Parts: sequence; C-alpha cells; structure tokens
Amino acid sequence: MPGFDTYTQLRQAEDVQDEIYIISPVDNPVASMGRTIRATGKLHEWTEDKLQAAEKNAAVEGADAPASSEQPVIELNNFCQIMTKTAHVTGTLEEVDKYGRDSEMAYQLELRYGELANDEELAIAGAPGGTRQTKIAGDAVTAREMASLHNQLSADVVEDATGFTTVAELEAGLLAAHLACYTAGGNPSYLMTNPANAQYISSFAYTSGRQRDIRNERRLVNVIDLYVSHYGELDVVMDRNQDSCFLGLDFNYFATPVLRATRDWPIAKAGDSDKRQILRESTNAVLNIRAHFMVDNIPAGLTVT
Repeated sequence: MPGFDTYTQLRQAEDVQDEIYIISPVDNPVASMGRTIRATGKLHEWTEDKLQAAEKNAAVEGADAPASSEQPVIELNNFCQIMTKTAHVTGTLEEVDKYGRDSEMAYQLELRYGELANDEELAIAGAPGGTRQTKIAGDAVTAREMASLHNQLSADVVEDATGFTTVAELEAGLLAAHLACYTAGGNPSYLMTNPANAQYISSFAYTSGRQRDIRNERRLVNVIDLYVSHYGELDVVMDRNQDSCFLGLDFNYFATPVLRATRDWPIAKAGDSDKRQILRESTNAVLNIRAHFMVDNIPAGLTVT
C-alpha cells in the first residue's frame, strides 16, 4: 500500500517564485540622450542665429567700406508640460506578505516612474499611430503641451516619404534630407528610428547592386548600426516610442529643459489607503532648427529593388 501522500496531507507550502517578470520597456533615448538643462519658467526660450550665405566678395582698391549687413537673431520657445501619475495602495495590501516585492507602494512607484519616462518620450518623438503634439499655452481648464520635436524642425531639412514605394527611394530621401542639413551647417551623428522602419535601413544593403561578403561565417547578420554617407556617419538607434519617420539628430543642439525634476510625494490620507503622486514638468528644445533632419511619413511595405 502507498504511504501517507501529498494528495491526503493538507497545508503544504505553495511553490511560488518570489520574483515578478516584466519585459515592458522603458524606452526614452531622445529625452535621455539630450542634455538636461534648467528651465526657470513655464515657457522656455532660446535663441539661434546663422551666417549669411557665401557670396562673391571683391572690392575695388581704395573703395569705401560696404554697407553693414546685420540681421536679427531668431527667438524660439517651447512650453513646459506637466506629466503626472498616481500610486494608490490600501493599508492591507501594503502590510500582507507578497511574492516578488516587499512594499507594494515601492513597486507601484517604480512602475509609474517608468511609465512617466515613456510618456515624456511619446510627447517628444510621437508613438506609431499617435498624434504629434503642437505647442499649447494652456489655461485654467486646458493643460499646457510641449511641441513635439518634429514640429520644431525647419521645413527645408524634412523629406516627405508619403509617395515612396521602394527602399531605394527611401534611401534617396534620407540622403536628400541629410544633404540639406549638412548644407545648412548641421552635423547630426544619430539616426533615430522605430523598430519597424529599422528593417528598411538593413535593406539599404541589398539595393543598387550592393553585396555583402559573409566569407565562411555560419551566421547571417542582417542589421545596420552605422550608416555612412558623404555627409557624415549616423549611429542607428531604435526608439519604440517614435512614430513613422527617420530623425537625424545632433544632441549638441537638442536639450531637455526641466522645470521640476521627477519626484513623488504623499497625497492627503482620506481613509485606509495611501496615495503618492509622481510629477515631472519639462519640455524639449530643438536648439537650432536646421541642426537635425527628418524623413517623414515612411510607408509600410516598401519593396527592395
């Protein structure tokens, strides 16, 4: 006969791993790679200038000095946007033993901080299928909103890919935008892309008769992490929170002005639960509108030719 077994005896300890597994990413490369500067008002302002275009310059010997050619500087600005989250935990949930965390409040705050970072990146770079933000001053009933990065760029460094059908056309558009930026004096070093459009960058290698030498390798590598053209080198960086465009960025001319750094505090207790509010107030500043470039409205399903 079988002995006293697990099917009969009760009150056995549960076999539960004391971990929580989460793969949801905190993805905010544009906001984090831009240098953080201090904002001191809800409207953050900055100034750009440029040299006049080169022209033929030949003076007659002994001639009078030419007329002056000064030009006013250009004033730019963006509104600081308040972004906030709340963690709300009952007293009992905070007290009981739990798997994967000691304090429920601390765990929920960690999640909310990550979500807030993603929200800031979405406001700056726009999510796939999302709406790019325009600058809104706000009032007593309307929230202030920062303008997305895209809406601050000069139109002459933007290529529209709406009508493209092939990867070759997309690369031509990328080169055209990069050239316009380079001609204006820009020197971007990063090419930001969402994961779907990153596949097109890999496909550049298959267009125009290019070949890859894989020698006797037993692995196939289909990724481009550095794109080199006549106008400079671009490190390719993927951003899950970016919409359907390529952004060529020079982080010497992009900043994240912060009016109130991310922090949390307790909200007045009104019963058997605790609330903490998390808040950040910041904006993004394209410090020169031609220092970067964009290939916009990249279609899905481009073919390799």
